[in-house]
Amino acid sequence: MVVVAKIGIRGKGKVRTQEGVYNVGLADDGWFTVSGPPAEGAGRVRYRDERDMLEIERGDLKLSIHFRPELEHTTFEMNGHMYEVATTDFGNILIREGSRPVVRGHGTVSGVRLLAVAVDLAPIERELAFGFALRLGAQEKDLWDEEHPLLARWGL
Repeated sequence: MVVVAKIGIRGKGKVRTQEGVYNVGLADDGWFTVSGPPAEGAGRVRYRDERDMLEIERGDLKLSIHFRPELEHTTFEMNGHMYEVATTDFGNILIREGSRPVVRGHGTVSGVRLLAVAVDLAPIERELAFGFALRLGAQEKDLWDEEHPLLARWGL
């Protein structure tokens, strides 16, 4: 199942799944609210660049992914399962449970395209896609700031 997340202007965005297109808006507390079907309701996602941490909340589920440096393993637990996140340095997204890939995707110009999401992570697919879009956008901005500090200072 393909999930596409696009970051828009002024804290807005969209997430497209097979079920439909869902709006994303920026809340006053720094979290993004990702709408969903009426039966599921909205979820929340936040990426903290200074801590390299992605946080997701959907109903009773609260999930934090603290990304580790390239040579360390980034892992997170959800519903009793342990998942490992591969590096996203080149815009590729891969999450595994053991040797089984559960999420596969890549960055796009305006966000993220998840090409496959396993059933066990489907309940948070919209928030996961938008969260990775936020992270890849922050990584790109950080790289731009390092490469061109004068242009970054002028906002170009």
